[in-house]
Amino acid sequence: MKNLKIFPKDWLRLHPYMQSTPIDSYYTDIANRIYGFMERTSLINSFESEEVIQICIRMAAYFEDVISGTGIWRAFILANKELYGKYLPFYTPDDHYYDDEVNLEDVRFLLWHYTQQYHGYRKGTFVNPDNPANESTAMLIYDLFCDEWTTAPENPRMRALFDKETRYEEEQAYDRLLSWFHYDSYLLPESKRELNDFIQERLREESDLTRKQMDNLFMNSFGALAYTSETCLLGLTSPQWLARVLPEDHPDHEIFRRNAEESVATLPEDMREENRRQYEAFRKAAGDKLLLYFHNADDARVFITETSGLVPADKFRLPEDWKGRKLAIYATPEEGAQAIIRDVEVIKDENNPFYKAEIAAKKALSFFIVKHCSVYLMDELMKRGMLADARTKSLISEERGKAIIQDNWRFLARYFIREYPVR
Repeated sequence: MKNLKIFPKDWLRLHPYMQSTPIDSYYTDIANRIYGFMERTSLINSFESEEVIQICIRMAAYFEDVISGTGIWRAFILANKELYGKYLPFYTPDDHYYDDEVNLEDVRFLLWHYTQQYHGYRKGTFVNPDNPANESTAMLIYDLFCDEWTTAPENPRMRALFDKETRYEEEQAYDRLLSWFHYDSYLLPESKRELNDFIQERLREESDLTRKQMDNLFMNSFGALAYTSETCLLGLTSPQWLARVLPEDHPDHEIFRRNAEESVATLPEDMREENRRQYEAFRKAAGDKLLLYFHNADDARVFITETSGLVPADKFRLPEDWKGRKLAIYATPEEGAQAIIRDVEVIKDENNPFYKAEIAAKKALSFFIVKHCSVYLMDELMKRGMLADARTKSLISEERGKAIIQDNWRFLARYFIREYPVR
């Protein structure tokens, strides 16, 4: 192939081994052909050069995963089906969808995912799943996978990761697998960026660290985030994903299950009790109203410290970001009393004096992209139609633009906010 853009060294960065074989060369060639498709459809113009390489090798790695039966992709679509009754968000598979083969809808979703994680992240925008360039590129990639389906080689080294013969009784073996999955598997392109963002934030807070202290900070953060970070895919931690990928009859499945459970943080009982107390105090003061609205922070302070007694006056400090804003106060049994300080105008509530339909049509989507409120409240808002204006632009129809958000809001909340209600 002339004008190669992607080389085996690029491909190996997504693999838990360092030596290339002819099988790796085959999939590197697949990645280069995908690169050509992105050039043909001009999708390449939406990305920086390294991002294009990443998208191409990650799409090829998806193909390798399905061909080799590694089980990573299958774990995702089965988890999504378990949660939402369908294999994928956004796209409705036809009768020819198979959970152990390549599918056009899989390719379309992954292209949306990578476009969101690279282009969407840089631009601070929500990428429309119906983007025409993504769709045309996905069709070319899918046709390539279909053409190669019968001759594409399995990768035994990847398949062996989750074979019964590969054991993880030793903590170091599990930690190596976890680090690879979290930072280098094709599903999670955001993990390295988020590690870097976390380190940079810590360095801004502690600018006088020695070189040794910085090295320790990196190593500790590297391990801790791999273990506890909620990933954008369904908000699950990487240990939770590994427990789903590893077959249940694997002799070390109990180790994976236990790590999955321990990777999820839980509130201490005293904090849970305080949250329940605040909820009951709010409900007593608010009656049957889900939210209470305030024109300014001082009015909210009076309600919080005097009217409801949510917080004693001597313990309440008015947050800086409340000043000069319209507010909504609410409470849930799980998270206690909370405030909404952004985009209060989009909440379609007969009690909301600030609601404006024209603003809601443009900005209600923000509730699912940036955390505005508890996901427990979001669940109630959706049940009551209070975010019914949320939509994205669609070239197909206004109804499709609404359906993308309204039918997939739980997935979006997990994807962007990394939280989900657990009652």
